[in-house]
Amino acid sequence: MESYVGLIGWMFFPSFITRVLQSTWYSFKYPVNSSAKPAPNTPKHRRHQNRIYCAVVLAYLAYTIVEVDRATPVNCYDLLDIGFHSFSQKKLRTNFKKASLMYHPDKVGQAGAETFVRIREAHDILSDPVAKQAYDRFGPNIIACTTCKTIKDHVSRGLASFFTFYLGSGFVLILMSVLGKAQFGRYWRFIVLFGMAALELAMATRSEPIWPLSWIMPHRVTFEQVAILHQIFISTFIAISQIGPILVPTKEQEKHNAKDLVNRLEFLTAHSSSESIGQLQSAFDVFRGDNESMLHLKNQMSMMALDAQLMQDQLLNEAKSAAQRRMDHR
Repeated sequence: MESYVGLIGWMFFPSFITRVLQSTWYSFKYPVNSSAKPAPNTPKHRRHQNRIYCAVVLAYLAYTIVEVDRATPVNCYDLLDIGFHSFSQKKLRTNFKKASLMYHPDKVGQAGAETFVRIREAHDILSDPVAKQAYDRFGPNIIACTTCKTIKDHVSRGLASFFTFYLGSGFVLILMSVLGKAQFGRYWRFIVLFGMAALELAMATRSEPIWPLSWIMPHRVTFEQVAILHQIFISTFIAISQIGPILVPTKEQEKHNAKDLVNRLEFLTAHSSSESIGQLQSAFDVFRGDNESMLHLKNQMSMMALDAQLMQDQLLNEAKSAAQRRMDHR
């Protein structure tokens, strides 16, 4: 359910916040009915909108990563106040004895009964070397395997979810590529997916944690690190799909923008011969507040004026030549 809520958030939250922030910023920066305020759908308005949208998406990406780390349930090590990397059987026995006395039902009543049961379950897992290794790599669900007797059995069972996640993710990426969706960075996404699969496979088959991840996430068990990496991959994939085309426009987008500007210039040219000043003013409104487009417009108008002058000179020369031929004919 939380995954669906997160996807819905990615679909609607960034766009909604972008509109609110841009409207609020314009209300403070520009006075009411100011002619300098960029009109909707103008290049400057879209440029501001894209910048705000990218900032919102990156902020939301950071929030989702922090949130998945914060929402991770308490593991067996934290329950017994034992560091994952400083674990020892001696410390386990000592801390288990303290926690049992603190939360024993005879002392705290039924209020601590649930915590007492969880403490005993955590002790049973961590005191068994095989169960501990399976728990470290695949989490509490792997302990429910009644047919797994050795660490090899647990690894074989745990890799089933590994293949499910990466085969499913690969199928989604292939399907989106075939449908023409999320084209930006699609090859890099496959490379990152294969890289993550190799990293997780190494994490699942090694008896010791991989030190770079342990340095980045020192308080997380291996299976928690994997869950956080999955969330980072999914959230980053969605974020890049949204802001990638904005930061690095494709050739098709650049052609579309150029065509849009040409259409604006043609619209302006068509209205420039009108006797109505209001129509001429409305033609210029599409460039209002955008210095870059105005500069481009001036250059285009200069070229149009030069072409008109050359055309006029050519017609004048042709008229002179025709008059001279008539005189010579006489």
